[in-house]
Amino acid sequence: MKKFFTLAASALMASAAWAGVITLDMNKPINPATIEYGANNVWTECYNDVNYTWLEFGAESGEFMLSHLIDGEGASWGGYYWDGFTPAIGGDQTDYGQAGSGAGWTTMFGGCMAGGGCVINADGSVTADPAQPYFVAYYSSWAFEGPSNQVIYVDKDGNTTFEPVGVYVCNHPWPYYGCEHGDASGRAFAEGDYFELIAHGVAADGSETTASINLVEFTNGELKALNDWTFFDLSSLGEVESVYFTMNSTDVGDYGMNTAAYFCMDKFQVKGEDEPVTPPVDPTEKTGAPVFNGYTTDGIHAYFVEINPTDEGSVIYYRILYPGAEDYTEWAVYEEHLAFEGDGKHRVEAYAVTPGKLPSEQIAYEFVVEPEPLTGISEMMNGKTVAGVRYFNLAGQEITEANGMTIVVTTYTDGTTSAVKVIK
Repeated sequence: MKKFFTLAASALMASAAWAGVITLDMNKPINPATIEYGANNVWTECYNDVNYTWLEFGAESGEFMLSHLIDGEGASWGGYYWDGFTPAIGGDQTDYGQAGSGAGWTTMFGGCMAGGGCVINADGSVTADPAQPYFVAYYSSWAFEGPSNQVIYVDKDGNTTFEPVGVYVCNHPWPYYGCEHGDASGRAFAEGDYFELIAHGVAADGSETTASINLVEFTNGELKALNDWTFFDLSSLGEVESVYFTMNSTDVGDYGMNTAAYFCMDKFQVKGEDEPVTPPVDPTEKTGAPVFNGYTTDGIHAYFVEINPTDEGSVIYYRILYPGAEDYTEWAVYEEHLAFEGDGKHRVEAYAVTPGKLPSEQIAYEFVVEPEPLTGISEMMNGKTVAGVRYFNLAGQEITEANGMTIVVTTYTDGTTSAVKVIK
């Protein structure tokens, strides 16, 4: 005869990298498909002898599975008994204790000292909501080992191991009030007393690790009890095939622990699994440099400068140093053409960036802007010789010289052409 109930989980590939958590969501029941609550705020099928040895929750079938009747079908003994986990709602904090009797608690066992189900807010804070469900857990110290020694386990994608993250726990009203002033079987706690919840992780080789938390303790003349949802860190259990819980109290008698063996639980969490990611390849090849197109009269004077990107889909970044200025303008993304202020010597610096490659070398172009008409363009530009220039207005009509917003079409001796907008 085993004197504990168990919580176990199997699920996620041990060889994968982990990210995030998978959290048991009681609002996604699978078996039963729906959960209804009675007048005592407990699941109406709690004493169903046949259909609910296991309870299942999750977005996928079997993602979380909890034992409700450890000893299997018929273990509620005709509707008078359950062990393991039962859904409840409402967060009743009433003391149903009766002198010399536990009858009040056996009927009204759906309470929770936190006042409702655990809610994890966006800022990471935790509150209780009476409209949200939670589990009441009963540690059956006299239960036989049933069809499995697992009370809760995770089953995802057919894998067999998982890494617990933690679970939120708080006191059930029965042991809370019993430790405070005594009840039908237990005494009021005194200095040095404690009521402990222990999680056991069982690895694939059968070895165990444990983590514990005190639900109630009397220290330094003060009785301390978990009345709010408190995170019970289970990460130290490591990679396991199963987890089971036991309970311990300093109030014991001839038949074991006298403290009522209940606690409340919500938001059981295990590590999630990363999607496969192909790491990016570090770029080693530089992006091709951008090209300057300048329109000049004598090789150094210009009214307009255009930067052409490379053929690699690059983004051009440029900055301008105006005459008399000490600093360049801020780097900007080149989109159409550059406009300049005043006369004199200007300098433009630029570089290009292509996805998957290193930025190009920073290049520069110096020229002088003078307020003279564009005429007689016949100089070498970027290694090309200009054969002729034609001017068009925005209506597409050819004109004799640049006037206002003008489209300048340049033909080179190699047969290529370029067209740019000029404001004159």
